[in-house]
Amino acid sequence: MYVAIASAAMSDDAFLAAFNNCTLPGSWFRHGDHLRLAWIQLHRHPFGDALAAVREGIRNYATHNGMPNLFHETITTAWVKLLATHHEPTFGQFISENEHRLNLELLHRFWTPELLASDAARSSWLPPDRAPLPAA
Repeated sequence: MYVAIASAAMSDDAFLAAFNNCTLPGSWFRHGDHLRLAWIQLHRHPFGDALAAVREGIRNYATHNGMPNLFHETITTAWVKLLATHHEPTFGQFISENEHRLNLELLHRFWTPELLASDAARSSWLPPDRAPLPAA
């Protein structure tokens, strides 16, 4: 598996500015870029503030790009919580060491696919129904 990071050539500050200003092209905000966003926020802010910034940022970005229903509360929160358990010194090292796990299969270790696909999981945080998330 390969986690594509379309924004890799941008500095963290340039990436955040383009994302927050909604000038980052939609094709440059893939799964790897979502993870990068969460990684940066977690390394700059306490967990609660980082989670709020990621949630609000993705909602705003999706709405600006005409896809307000794209935001998924449980998946977004799950990835932020999972990234908060990692302590690699750089995002690049995090990707290098964990790339093979950074897909939906990882979330299915904690949630059944049916629960994750539900409207309730999309609109609000639903805790895992298979196994608890690791502690940060």
